[in-house]
Amino acid sequence: MLAKTGVHHYNGKNIELSTVGGKYYRMCTLSIIDPGDSDIIRSMPEQTGEK
Repeated sequence: MLAKTGVHHYNGKNIELSTVGGKYYRMCTLSIIDPGDSDIIRSMPEQTGEK
């Protein structure tokens, strides 16, 4: 963990990740600066082996 920042590994496809982020092109990294009222972290399915 870098600076006590949580890291979540997404096992889906990069197109699906970009759709979650509201973009319609391939994405390999998504950073959430301020989750605010967003449910993006809570909507992620529980995954085993998180680092």
